[in-house]
Amino acid sequence: LPHFWQTAWFRVLSLSGTVLLTSGGVWYGTRRRMRRKLELLERQRAIERERTRIAKDIHDDLGASLTRINLLSQSARRSMDDEPQTVKNLDQICTTARQLTRAMDEIVWAVDPQHDTLDSLASYLGKLIHELMGDSGIRCRLDFPVQLPAWPVTAEVRHNLFLAFKEALHNVIKHSQATEVQISFALEPAAVVVNLTDNGCGFDPGGLTKTVLTGGLPRPRLNGLVNMRKRLEEIGGRCEIQSERGRGTHITFILPAKKTAA
Repeated sequence: LPHFWQTAWFRVLSLSGTVLLTSGGVWYGTRRRMRRKLELLERQRAIERERTRIAKDIHDDLGASLTRINLLSQSARRSMDDEPQTVKNLDQICTTARQLTRAMDEIVWAVDPQHDTLDSLASYLGKLIHELMGDSGIRCRLDFPVQLPAWPVTAEVRHNLFLAFKEALHNVIKHSQATEVQISFALEPAAVVVNLTDNGCGFDPGGLTKTVLTGGLPRPRLNGLVNMRKRLEEIGGRCEIQSERGRGTHITFILPAKKTAA
């Protein structure tokens, strides 16, 4: 007689046991991964709820207070036209309140998860252009898409790209001596591309690679240009700066599409 481990029924039982153990291991592993995904999703939702709460609190509380400061300052100013120094001080208070209101709006936009989209990013850049360029005396030509896909964009990506773009606009207004700037927001197959081109005085971009003052660039501007590159690098993108004395400046922000939701 054959040994029991040599019998057909033992082989069948062994095979069945192996299948059951393997299936059980796969089931347990799948269930464990799903549980981890659900826990991660719940943590993300909790973070989004907290971001929404913070954005609302900042907007409602701080926003209302800044608006009241601005209104009270304007009212006091109108009643003190015969006191030049007081009027000057009140004007400074009004200006500071408006600046703080704008900074608060930027913080709320950066924090609020409902703005974690490509469309919100493009819209907010457009709003910034209108606010900064409106009274600059520089003609502005825009080329923004009418519709954008519903791509998610993380708060970090939005914030860094926004600050780099804002720095570029400030440079155009303060330093370029330009009469016209062209700004485009384009969605290419593998990247989001933002271009700014001015017809201003230009500069020697060689100074960007050195720590000393070169190319006639004052240090604040040099630091600003370097910071633009650093901000894009932090989010997996890059900032390309092309310029020549007397030929204007062209700045390109390139963000790989896969990084928008990184």
